[in-house]
Amino acid sequence: MQRSLSSMQHDLVQITINVGEDFKSIVWKAQYDMDFNTECLFCFSEQITGYRVEDEDGKAGKVAVCPHCEKVNAIYA
Repeated sequence: MQRSLSSMQHDLVQITINVGEDFKSIVWKAQYDMDFNTECLFCFSEQITGYRVEDEDGKAGKVAVCPHCEKVNAIYA
């Protein structure tokens, strides 16, 4: 059976992560995605880093994290 990519995307379950949550890189199986030139919402450092993350249940998402205070600043697509 074949499925189109668009129909498979509806089957994906997003990970539940909240802004302000501590970054759990090992638990979430984090992989570097990109850097953002924007201030941290919590410690005002000048740059945050984006990661693709997946939890132990296979739920996936992307988060922007401050490398200094290690708080989640945003969830992005």
